[in-house]
Amino acid sequence: MKKIFYLFVTTAFLFTACKKEQGCMDTMATNYNADAEEDDGSCLFSVAGGTWTTQSMQANGTMSVSMMGMPILDSTINYTETNPDSLEPYQLKFDENETYTEYDQDGEEIEGGTWSSTNDALTVNTPDTTLTFTINSINKTDASLSIVWNENESEDGFSYSINLTQTLNLTREY
Repeated sequence: MKKIFYLFVTTAFLFTACKKEQGCMDTMATNYNADAEEDDGSCLFSVAGGTWTTQSMQANGTMSVSMMGMPILDSTINYTETNPDSLEPYQLKFDENETYTEYDQDGEEIEGGTWSSTNDALTVNTPDTTLTFTINSINKTDASLSIVWNENESEDGFSYSINLTQTLNLTREY
């Protein structure tokens, strides 16, 4: 009986001692594990690093305009844009030091600012305003970001209301 017990313990030890350390083996990931010998698919990525190019933009929502209380426009918005000349931002580069630069289709710098990320929120501080995106998904080469625009304004007898969700689908090049 003792021999069976020792055989069982020895076998269990051999199988656990030979087990390769698992973890993220992608050096671009935020949770890269230099000791990992087997990639377990757990890699997590940040917006920092590389250049993000917008591939498409979807807009969904509603817009209404009235003049002195009379409706002029009451519309549902639902469209997808894929023409590079119509996509803004076209390219974004988020640096590790939490600064960003926006570029146009010719590679010319448009503006820059700062950014921060907490959980699934990406906050971009432009020279004019602060934008808060929801990170829908992000991996080494692709990201999907959404922003919600809610505006209500009245001026000179005109009133308008916009409720729009805009989703950017981006690809990254290192």
